[in-house]
Amino acid sequence: MYSIKSLFPFLVLLFTFELQAELIDAQIEVRAEAKYGAFAKNRFKAIDEKLLNSLEDADEIKKLNTVNTWVNFIKYGSDEKIYGVSDYWATLYEFVGKNAGDCEDYTIAKYYILKELGVDPQKMKFAYVVYKNKQGKNISHMVLAYFTTPQPKSKDEILILDNNNRLILPASKRPDLIKLIKMINGDTGPKSKKWKKLEENMQRKKL
Repeated sequence: MYSIKSLFPFLVLLFTFELQAELIDAQIEVRAEAKYGAFAKNRFKAIDEKLLNSLEDADEIKKLNTVNTWVNFIKYGSDEKIYGVSDYWATLYEFVGKNAGDCEDYTIAKYYILKELGVDPQKMKFAYVVYKNKQGKNISHMVLAYFTTPQPKSKDEILILDNNNRLILPASKRPDLIKLIKMINGDTGPKSKKWKKLEENMQRKKL
């Protein structure tokens, strides 16, 4: 029979793991302030208080709309400008800490916040698309696709969360997304190298 004393190290380890598993915690706020300043800390506190806590019991559509709006307030910046490379998937922590990122970073942040809010990962996909901007130029782009049904049979059943549009609309109402290249989700399917690296960086809360 095990005594409480003998189990104490295991309980401490379990409790520590549970704390580390939280998307936003006090430690990340302290680290963000040390690296990026007080405003960065406040952004993480806002995610915790205004999104994760206040939306806990909200319906799923409200979660989608509120998270999409909040994340879209973060400034756009290219990987080349921010990280000095042509393509980089930033963690939620890097994106919010730096207060800037590109389309993949908006998609990643929305995905992880919504997953933390209890939205089923099976409903969400990273969608590579071709986007036609206002100047008529075709641009490679990424958005977060949300399935309103388990196996969508039409574009009406796929909602698009996009940093280029403040509204969440069905794919059928987004003629500017002229082509779907592919959809991925490493939580529910094969993990690409990028997804594995992102997962690793998210687990260690890379800032």
